[in-house]
Amino acid sequence: MYKVEVDFAPMYECIASLNAFLWKQNHNAMDGGKLWVREVQARFAPVQLQRMREIITLVEDFSLAPYIWSCPGDRSVSGFMHWFEDLSAGELFEIAGRFGQSVPSNLAELRNSTSEILRAWDAGYFSGINPEILEGLSQEAEARRAMLNGGNDMEVFEQATEGMRLYPAEQLKQVIIIPQYHPRPLVTSAMYDEFVFTSYSCDVLPPEEGRPAPALLRLTRALSDETRLYILRLLAGKQLNFTEIVKQVGLSKSTIHYHLIALRAAGLVIVHSSGKSVSYSLRLEALNNLPHQIGAYLES
Repeated sequence: MYKVEVDFAPMYECIASLNAFLWKQNHNAMDGGKLWVREVQARFAPVQLQRMREIITLVEDFSLAPYIWSCPGDRSVSGFMHWFEDLSAGELFEIAGRFGQSVPSNLAELRNSTSEILRAWDAGYFSGINPEILEGLSQEAEARRAMLNGGNDMEVFEQATEGMRLYPAEQLKQVIIIPQYHPRPLVTSAMYDEFVFTSYSCDVLPPEEGRPAPALLRLTRALSDETRLYILRLLAGKQLNFTEIVKQVGLSKSTIHYHLIALRAAGLVIVHSSGKSVSYSLRLEALNNLPHQIGAYLES
């Protein structure tokens, strides 16, 4: 059985915010959406944006999560960057190898390119974010860490990710979960033989006075679509994989993918993950909480 560790450092959120900004395919699914992207885009010169896009393409398969987790000292952006940039080529390879990460021959060059884009991102955007975001994420990590009792690792993982059920695997030893704000409501994972790094969505800032909480909005929006309701009915009492859902609903893969993202974001489906096998089932917990959430909002 794997063990779960809750981790947080500002450097994780710096990476999460940069990826949220540059990964166009996720913009429509994010709470911040294209409006946030346009606002941030205005802070950078066109040549800077072009350089960022070029570098993110080069380092697409290069995850910093193992390095942030391995950093022994200050893991603020400046603290981590100083440590990361001082690593020798041998030390870079050693850390990558420890996690079974595929190691490209130009690892040192990738590190230098990554450092360039991160420093530009920090100067142009991340260093000026609302400090309550990082404070809230740190508090969430502490609270989630306190839930672990030595025997409920799988349950804590599923609760944090709002429905991802990660089954034990022969080689898997440790799962590191990290709260993230900018890519909300997306959950992202970097998977290795013995380790999994999963960043889960966290609403750390309260809604404007009188406005519904983001979680309630996601839930009601997910339930307001006929196709999504039909998918939930198909998943009631059984597990289906993606191909089976596509076949039974009769829509394109891209359309089903879009609907599953909305259902996942609302916590309405359980994602059963075992090795490379993934299937889905109905998560009744979210539906059972709906009357209480709506009542609490209307009476607040």
